[in-house]
Amino acid sequence: MRHVFIVNPMAGKHKALEMTHFIVKNFEDPIIVTTEYEGHAKELAKEYAGKDTAIYSLGGDGTFNEVVNGVVESDFNLDTLVADVPCGSGNDFIKVMTDEKDPYKLLESYKKRNTKIIDVGFINDRSFVNIASIGFDAEIVLGARKYKRLPLVSAELAYLISVFATLIKLRGYKVKATIDGEAISIYDVLFIIMANGNYYGGGMKAAPHAVMDDGLFDFYLVDKVKRRQVPFLLPKFMKGRHDELKVVHHYKGKKIIIDSEKPLPMNIDGEVMLSNHVEVEVKANVLHLLIP
Repeated sequence: MRHVFIVNPMAGKHKALEMTHFIVKNFEDPIIVTTEYEGHAKELAKEYAGKDTAIYSLGGDGTFNEVVNGVVESDFNLDTLVADVPCGSGNDFIKVMTDEKDPYKLLESYKKRNTKIIDVGFINDRSFVNIASIGFDAEIVLGARKYKRLPLVSAELAYLISVFATLIKLRGYKVKATIDGEAISIYDVLFIIMANGNYYGGGMKAAPHAVMDDGLFDFYLVDKVKRRQVPFLLPKFMKGRHDELKVVHHYKGKKIIIDSEKPLPMNIDGEVMLSNHVEVEVKANVLHLLIP
């Protein structure tokens, strides 16, 4: 089998780059390529995807998302094995599969070649494997990316700082939404989550019931709330206990369409962009994962 390692040299303060010595010693004839710009991991994954090939993503969730996009857009999406080797700050996707955090131990476990075929989400013209969202939480992710650049600020601290900064300018988002063609009556929302995996935001258990291979997404629509309610809402999301809240509405389905007059902040596996029109659809049995 051909082993291809796509390394984000900036991930985890160069943690991914430091792992190349271990890879050379422990894998036969590994192909190691480093990313040089945003979107490069996607290009490399598409180039190297093929039969009897395993592609390892060494970086954060953003790097893994790019690798997934590249493999999905290739002609070998099920022939290529894809492995997440978390070296970033949030590392949320790996939490769906294991409690193991050590990337060296994860690499060793992938040698057993345990695999799983999972669903993939498509949002507008992009694919994702974990969680996409719009609204308040996407603004938090956008702010956290900024605060992480500060010296001595961890990913967890950057996220907390961004929570409070976003809370100060709290607002709702007026949207129209349909799930599998059925209109949803909720209009003024704080945020909406579209989940294939369980965790995001550096460990928040936002979708505790999501399953990666059931052909369905878990959708969470959260009503706009008053500022003083948010500090009680977020801890529930962190622990996966928000189903009990009246302002949280949980649905399962294959497709959601969301429209808004104003651009919505949209978070896709940790990457943030703006859009007035959002279509998210799950497609079953699209990606072949190496699992610990």
